[in-house]
Amino acid sequence: MKICRAGETSHAICAHCKALVPTTFAYRDVPFDDGAGIVQGILAAVCDRCGLVVAIPAQSTPAIRRARAVAEVALEVVLPAPELELLDLAIWRIDPEAGQRLRKSLLAFYLARFASEPQGADRLRTLIEAAETARHPAGLPRKRLSCKISHRTDAVLRDMAAGLKASRTQIVRGLIREIDLRLVRPDVPEDLETLRQAAALVAA
Repeated sequence: MKICRAGETSHAICAHCKALVPTTFAYRDVPFDDGAGIVQGILAAVCDRCGLVVAIPAQSTPAIRRARAVAEVALEVVLPAPELELLDLAIWRIDPEAGQRLRKSLLAFYLARFASEPQGADRLRTLIEAAETARHPAGLPRKRLSCKISHRTDAVLRDMAAGLKASRTQIVRGLIREIDLRLVRPDVPEDLETLRQAAALVAA
């Protein structure tokens, strides 16, 4: 593998100049192609004519992958107030000091479990249907759940929603119903110790 260094020169096709142009390797902040984030300070081939990044050497690939892994996507849904209270109560059972920062980790934990189990999608569909048919008093307030999730979790969420033909809100409501059954109602939740260890990592 050829290792490039800042200041070295080469040639590459520049999409802006529409020509083969001379380039110089330099450190630049480079946005992802889909505009979903940016990787900072990587070595890149820069067009000597227009100054745009035209190529990325192989040695910068690990940094791009790390940046892609930690880039976050907004998750925002509006839920009946009691459902958000159940989520926060489950978090309190795991770690009374964690607060809302554990919301996305707890949702991601159960989403990943459903995605990995052979019958996970069928079970989540049943939970969604139960959440949709649950009766709430008239005039019940609704609250917004807003957090940032990784691209990986977002991809799992999108795949699950597409497979079940459900909205993101419905998926989250199904997850909260599972959290209620697994963590809130049991006297001794079977997942509690595992989640306490995970919470310790989040809080570290």
